[in-house]
Amino acid sequence: MVTKDRAAGEGRGLLAVIGGNEDRDGDRAVLAALLRALPMQRPRVLVLTAASGAPAELWQHYRAAFETLGAEPFWLDARDPEELDTAPAMARLAAVDLIFLTGGDQHRLLDTLGDTPAMDLIVRRHATEGLAVAGTSAGASALGARMPRGDEGSQIAGGPPGPLPPGLGLWPRVVVDQHFSERKRLSRLVQFLGVSPGHVGLGLDEDTAVFLHPDDLMEVVGSGKVTVVAGGGPGTRLQAMGQGECWSLDEVSLHLLTGGLRLDGRHLPEGTPDALRRLLDRSVED
Repeated sequence: MVTKDRAAGEGRGLLAVIGGNEDRDGDRAVLAALLRALPMQRPRVLVLTAASGAPAELWQHYRAAFETLGAEPFWLDARDPEELDTAPAMARLAAVDLIFLTGGDQHRLLDTLGDTPAMDLIVRRHATEGLAVAGTSAGASALGARMPRGDEGSQIAGGPPGPLPPGLGLWPRVVVDQHFSERKRLSRLVQFLGVSPGHVGLGLDEDTAVFLHPDDLMEVVGSGKVTVVAGGGPGTRLQAMGQGECWSLDEVSLHLLTGGLRLDGRHLPEGTPDALRRLLDRSVED
């Protein structure tokens, strides 16, 4: 158990999603902002590289970055659920202030972490003990309610994708996509909403992050922008319309957020778009 002087205390922890390729060698603005958002002077950071195909190399980059920024990093390189279901791994998960999920393949991450006692511990500590959870690239996509598959291109041809697989669910009703502007993923995110009605799409540019603070403040940090897309409501679907298959999704809204934006979910200004209100709603899905 993390002691009171190290953790945020009882209550929800910070949630952070990063679009990938955040600066790890220069001013490290996104990672520095992430650590500043934590309530302790020298946070203990567990770098979980389960998504990566080159975990040792990635760990060396993050170890150097977090140490330079004043944190105390640790490495957990689980390749399957059994490697997480050990006393040392569970003890480490119980004793850190921030879980950091690296990039790679979100499906590999879900195969390792999803539906395990380790994930149950992370969820409980995040909800009640102030444990912060952050993910970058594939790690960010895995934190949503649903997550993009890795096999679709930037522009989906031939109709909508099939149902999206579930993510870890720490951000309810949200589908997180990353490397967004760089890989021209707007089209696919819009189409993802067609098979995930009622969800909000969150497209993160590289070196850009969204922080959800425990007090319901949402903050955008970094050098790029964040694209928020919402389509229709529950029941909206992509539909084939005759020969040639014209696919349509009604009532799509799009919002661009830039670094420095701060939205207080407790005191949203009049006229705040419904998509942003839904983004800030972290209640559990029905």
